Amino acid sequence: MIKRLVDIGAVKFGAFKLSSGLESPFYVDLRSVLGEPELFQWVIERYEAVLSGLEFDVIIGVATGGIPYASVLGYRLKKPMGYVRDEAKGYGTGRQIEGADVAGKRAAVVDDVLTTGKSVLNAIRAVRASGGEVAGVVVFLDRGQCGAEAVKREAGVYVYSVYKMRELLEELRPHIGEERYRSVLDYLSQWRC
Repeated sequence: MIKRLVDIGAVKFGAFKLSSGLESPFYVDLRSVLGEPELFQWVIERYEAVLSGLEFDVIIGVATGGIPYASVLGYRLKKPMGYVRDEAKGYGTGRQIEGADVAGKRAAVVDDVLTTGKSVLNAIRAVRASGGEVAGVVVFLDRGQCGAEAVKREAGVYVYSVYKMRELLEELRPHIGEERYRSVLDYLSQWRC
């Protein structure tokens, strides 16, 4: 299934500018997985395996990449689900967290990809501001660019990942060629967390 991530363009190699502003020789967009039912199920099962080690009451998806995964996980695990907007709405109820109430509950925060940790830190702040506690953050891919360390340092919350980019890269190595493999490995080596 790992190779399917490349086949469908969920993992791409080239020159990319990330939302964090960083330049990268690879790009991971797990939204592509949503259109591939078997791969989507495989990804969900990997999330479930990681979540099985956490004690939590509610699942909170990070907008927008974490929302579909959090939705399915909430359904499958029979846990209330909600999601965190980037910022509170300027209309209606003005809420930043939609869906499940987190007050007095332990939340598992779910996102697809972690780079700098900025989006996850925003979600953690929102959960706490709404009276909840964060049991942990679960991502499919930690790009290995110090995001997990930033979350731990700034919020005291541990990030659990299905894959770290170096692990994913090792599994993809036979499918992407040595030159791409080395290029990404060299890029990742600049981050010392």
